[in-house]
Amino acid sequence: MQKLKIDLPDGFLDEEIREGYLVTSDMKKVWAVELDLFAEFDRVCRKYDITYFADAGTMLGAVRHKGFIPWDDDIDVKLSRENYEKLCQIAPKEFTGNYFWQTEYTDPGSLRGHAQLRNSSTTAILEFEKGLQKFNQGIFIDIFPFDSVIDDKKLFEEQKERAESYRRHCLYLRDVIYNYKKKQYKFPKNILAPLRSTYYRWKNKNCEKPYRLFERECARYNNIQTPQISLLSFQFDPIHFQSRADYDDIVYMPFEFMQIPVPKGYNHILTDRYGDYMKPVKGGSMHGKIIFDVDRPYTDYLEKFNKSR
Repeated sequence: MQKLKIDLPDGFLDEEIREGYLVTSDMKKVWAVELDLFAEFDRVCRKYDITYFADAGTMLGAVRHKGFIPWDDDIDVKLSRENYEKLCQIAPKEFTGNYFWQTEYTDPGSLRGHAQLRNSSTTAILEFEKGLQKFNQGIFIDIFPFDSVIDDKKLFEEQKERAESYRRHCLYLRDVIYNYKKKQYKFPKNILAPLRSTYYRWKNKNCEKPYRLFERECARYNNIQTPQISLLSFQFDPIHFQSRADYDDIVYMPFEFMQIPVPKGYNHILTDRYGDYMKPVKGGSMHGKIIFDVDRPYTDYLEKFNKSR
């Protein structure tokens, strides 16, 4: 396994059973890399007085398991758009070496809608992204910005439509700029496709312009202290709507052998999202199947994929 900055407790990497679920040594190694990324993220946030919160399964894991949910494979945190943009400004000089701060601006083509902090000497390739070979695909933690949700259904739907239009445009540009394959165009049905693709690759060297418009749309109502907030750049889905008041303060909770900040209103947040959240229900990763490797960099896999084409 790659050398980490954190010191792992004795036995942390040992296989164990949690909540009747077998956590393998291999997954423990992935967790270790993610905890190392989190420790580096936390260091930078403390240095610049940036407030953030554990989110989603990481929040639930801290409250219910004092660590990872046994079948989880990542760490999620969230912070205000203002703090997110502040972090994006300082990240390139603070995260160095194997620590890579990934956004659409630092790594064109990644198109997450949020940031990820990655370990470039490792591998975490999502199955459905095996063909997207132009960006960093090391093991990661997710960093989400939250935005104000306007309390007007008509305005919200209009905002959603504009944002999703920009997102679709970004995805299309990524396809034609970064993943163009001559084999996919067959004469005569798609005779104009190669010409159209060439034009877009020449006209748009990356997806930055529509992506900036997408982010601006997500943040449209941030000048209003609305009662609700959400991860609009991730999904315009009411399932992610949360009360702003629940994030007025933080409490620290154990997370494996560390401490992690959780919103003070965690009980309301988790109950609203999961119901009886203290009763474990085995689920799966939101990311789907992932190729993990803590010993080899993702570039080795990309080279292998290229040779197999």
